[in-house]
Amino acid sequence: MSIFKSQFSKFLTEEEMRLPSPAGDDAAMEAGLDGTVPPGSFNDVEPNPEVEAAAGETSHVTNKLTDWIGKIEEFIEYLNGLSPDSINYELNRADCSSIMSDVQRSESKKISRVAQDLSSLSESLKQYLLGADRKAREAAANSQPTNGI
Repeated sequence: MSIFKSQFSKFLTEEEMRLPSPAGDDAAMEAGLDGTVPPGSFNDVEPNPEVEAAAGETSHVTNKLTDWIGKIEEFIEYLNGLSPDSINYELNRADCSSIMSDVQRSESKKISRVAQDLSSLSESLKQYLLGADRKAREAAANSQPTNGI
């Protein structure tokens, strides 16, 4: 166990990690050229139209989901919010002898349940948004051209 402990402590005390950087790769490639070919001529990979179309579609769907989430959350606030404009707020402030009091007794739980279900839907849609964002970042990373000699 002491072998691993010493290696681990050595790793922790090193000032910097010696990982290759993409900038170092470009500099090494330029240093290896004979001067007759410009370094930019190796970046001749055309953009992939399928990736661009998929990115556009993802952007469109992401915008639509964001719009839906906003509308759902506005409706949740309208149903069960703390503002004086919400339905449950109005029902809970109703006079005991009014028809609103009767509505409050029979329907307040339903309104809260609907708001809870809508909140669950909103959170599910947010998870889809996060997944789409992750997939878009992975696709962008995979479609980046690499310098190859």
